[in-house]
Amino acid sequence: MVFPETQPIIGSDAYYEALRAYKKSDHAICFGWWGASGAAGIGPDMAPRYLGLPDSMDIVSLWGGMPKDEANWEELRYCQRVKGTRFVSVMFGSGVDRLRQRNFPGMEVLQSIDSVAKSIADTVSKYGLDGFDLDYEPGEGGERATIFGNSHAVDGRNPNVLRLFQQLGKYLGPQSGTGRLLIIDGYNEPGVSGYVDYLVQQAYGTRNFASLQSRFLRFGLGELPPEKFVVTENMQQFGPSGAQFMLNGENIGSVLGMAYWNPTQGRKGGFGGYIIEADAKSRPPQSYYYLRRGIQIQNPAVY
Repeated sequence: MVFPETQPIIGSDAYYEALRAYKKSDHAICFGWWGASGAAGIGPDMAPRYLGLPDSMDIVSLWGGMPKDEANWEELRYCQRVKGTRFVSVMFGSGVDRLRQRNFPGMEVLQSIDSVAKSIADTVSKYGLDGFDLDYEPGEGGERATIFGNSHAVDGRNPNVLRLFQQLGKYLGPQSGTGRLLIIDGYNEPGVSGYVDYLVQQAYGTRNFASLQSRFLRFGLGELPPEKFVVTENMQQFGPSGAQFMLNGENIGSVLGMAYWNPTQGRKGGFGGYIIEADAKSRPPQSYYYLRRGIQIQNPAVY
């Protein structure tokens, strides 16, 4: 039984101290791409506001861009400082390639990769963000033709991608010593695992544990530790509860299914979603019902 008097009051100093300690602990995280991140202005609707995000959310990828005004920057900073939430910038490989060509034209390719990696890290530092997330989809549409796409792969490997992470790894990720995050999402590349904090897998429409296990084996490439593997659902396409996911004869939805699942090799890195604002008003009066429920499934509160 949980006694209310043993729980810190939400919003109290003790509550936020415990929340920050939880965020720093070794646990399965909650990750989300947030399309509302670039909104301008502050209004009464909490769904597009930084302060409306779940307190226990670990990492938010700024899918909608950086804040457009000082009021939103203040809310982001508050979430970082008080709640311990971490915010990362995000870019497709094609975006990194465009940045490379625009800022370092005529430079030899590998040297330009080194330079664009430093530029990305400098931007993260300039804006006080917590890291960088590369959306790596080398075979999709216009991504394929970039230097980080499949067209530049040799025997199934793209040396430009590995070079990018080796250089980013000097400033971000577990080898940098900076505490700033380095994330690859979508696909993976051999040799990258040691440079990233997480591989966030777009496990969209996954309907059972076996499929999630298959994705870990496929995208982990036999070298990714399970605690770096994060699985996510497309909440924009499948809704806040996700696709049909049967567990013990009940359809619990894939978002909660991902929260329950762990690889046979050990604890996963976490779960989450794409366009998480789809969950903001899914089951009122509680906001972000499925993400909050999934966080509790992964890391049950102990009092």
